[in-house]
Amino acid sequence: MVKKVLLPLLFSSLLCAEGLMDRARSLMDENSYNSHKKLIALLFEDEEAFRKGSRFDMVKVATTLEENGLLNLTLPAARQIELTFEYGGENPLFFMKLMGDTLRNMGLSFVLTKKAVLDKNGFVWTVMFESKMVPDPVLVAKRLEKNRVEITELERLDAARWRYRIDMSNARIDAKMMEAGSVEKIVRPVRPVWIDVSRIKRLIVRELPGSHWYADVVVYDKMLHILSMKQNDTRTRYLSLKLPPDAVYVKISDRFTLENLRSGLKLTAKGER
Repeated sequence: MVKKVLLPLLFSSLLCAEGLMDRARSLMDENSYNSHKKLIALLFEDEEAFRKGSRFDMVKVATTLEENGLLNLTLPAARQIELTFEYGGENPLFFMKLMGDTLRNMGLSFVLTKKAVLDKNGFVWTVMFESKMVPDPVLVAKRLEKNRVEITELERLDAARWRYRIDMSNARIDAKMMEAGSVEKIVRPVRPVWIDVSRIKRLIVRELPGSHWYADVVVYDKMLHILSMKQNDTRTRYLSLKLPPDAVYVKISDRFTLENLRSGLKLTAKGER
């Protein structure tokens, strides 16, 4: 349950005052930093090459450390890992959807929410799981880039706790784009299917022979506000959705179990928008 309390989301202003060497050091364990101080000074000699506007590009810093074998993400033994994601926007559901999908795509399917805090500045979500390996922040960044999501700040709190600041101003869900006249088939889905309907006016969904579909279809706008939904407790052989002008995504599932879609569904897009 999201609890509304006052909690500042911004990273300490001290981060802005730190030099590049200090920021690189903040991602490393102390022994590794002290052992390779000269190499690190050489790698980060050109501070301007690591700037992105007024801030340091911490993903680029992490990438440089990783490429030179200086980013240690392995723990001596399995322990509780904590990742904190901070988001300054207005739609935590959209944020959690994208972050949750990213973690699942990295093989982290069984994370638990330790904290979910919403206040006037935005949203903070902390997840935890047991592992000997901290998720690679460079890989996290690459996964998020596919959805046009940017990591604007990265901080290692300790060996097992990392914090990310996320910019979702250009974010999009990884959904199959449908154009007017296009036809797609959904066969044996293991999760609900997301379709991008931003370019069409109507979506027709037909049950294919061998399936036994109980419709569970939700239409969303670009920020995942629900515009309409259709949930049937009886078998659905055909469904025609007239899409609102601000519809961007449609999520298609089954009311009871996705095993009902063993032969799949046929999607037909109509009307150019």
